[in-house]
Amino acid sequence: MSRRVDELTLESLRDIPLRCRACVFWELSPLERAIAVEADPEFEKEVWTSSICLHYGTAGKVAKIDGRVVGFAMAGPPEEFPRSESFPARVSKDAWFLATAYVLPEAVGRGLGKALVQAVLRDAKEHGKRALECFADRSWAGPDCMLPAGFCERIGFKVRREHVRFPLMRIDVRSLAKLTESAAEALEDFLRHVAYPAPAPGAARSVPR
Repeated sequence: MSRRVDELTLESLRDIPLRCRACVFWELSPLERAIAVEADPEFEKEVWTSSICLHYGTAGKVAKIDGRVVGFAMAGPPEEFPRSESFPARVSKDAWFLATAYVLPEAVGRGLGKALVQAVLRDAKEHGKRALECFADRSWAGPDCMLPAGFCERIGFKVRREHVRFPLMRIDVRSLAKLTESAAEALEDFLRHVAYPAPAPGAARSVPR
């Protein structure tokens, strides 16, 4: 069983759950999003992803097991995520922005989320940034467009700007070595315990977030 973390591109975008690839919460301003939802949000997401990949090489990361996408993270310069400006705090100028991440339910708890963040943190370093920042949700109750605050804290994020529900959190690129080691250990454990059946021919990919 092979596992790897690859770039999130226009091609791999089509392998993430339908609900996620049709979500433009972060990629558009509230007004633009309202218009897109009435039109074709999946197309708008593809346009956005294509533009980000053209300028920065990737729109984030995807985690794969035996070639199957089982998780993803969307990240990049904060200015490319207009919705971030609607939050009480502003993402720091020296930081890369992690908008969201998701792992399929059957793969949760095996370190894939941490592996994705580690890969995005490496991107932040390669783009000359000092840290990775995200907005987390202290009242997270299930998969949505926000990252759960508890997950962020467990993998090393610290509060940069406090908020009763949506704190701005930050992890320094100097944490990369430690995070890489723990992510590798978690992935090895994952591979020892999890096996995925091959999807049925023609099976729909619309797995809920």
